[in-house]
Amino acid sequence: MKKIILSIMVVAFYLSPINAQFHFGIKGGATFDNFSYKDDKKELSIDRATGWQAGVLMQLKVPVIGIAVQPELLYTVHKAQVTDTGGKDKSNSISYVEVPINLQWGPDIPLLRPYIEAGPYFGYAVNIKGDELKDRIDKIDWGIGLGIGLEVWKLQLGARYTWGLQDVSSVKDFEMKNKALRLSLGILF
Repeated sequence: MKKIILSIMVVAFYLSPINAQFHFGIKGGATFDNFSYKDDKKELSIDRATGWQAGVLMQLKVPVIGIAVQPELLYTVHKAQVTDTGGKDKSNSISYVEVPINLQWGPDIPLLRPYIEAGPYFGYAVNIKGDELKDRIDKIDWGIGLGIGLEVWKLQLGARYTWGLQDVSSVKDFEMKNKALRLSLGILF
């Protein structure tokens, strides 16, 4: 009995590096931002604008069951066109260092892997541009994301929608949350 258990452990030890795959990569893309806001006293019109994201990723994948964990470190720029009560359009942006942690599932087909993903993200604002936002934004942001993607050989194409759950406004009676559609291209090494 001891020999059988020892044999199973040895076989599992030698096969585990074959089954688990570990990749690093780089990633970049566009963000299509939409801030949700509530304000009791001041009227602002916040229109969608296109930002960008870039960073690195790490992927730990178990191909037999199709599950992967992919944490990322991204520099993300959220942009918005704000029309103030005087009718002036102003460009504003908030730049975050973000850490999304995604759980992916998708079948491995030779040279191809479609997948779905979900997970939280955490962000810290490192740069705020625009008079409308300058002293009105808290630095901490967090939320959840849901997406789909396709890995073709070493390329990863993805689309993800993120919902900010944190009110990033530091102004009383004004609530603002980040929401964004993110399209990205990654290269795995």
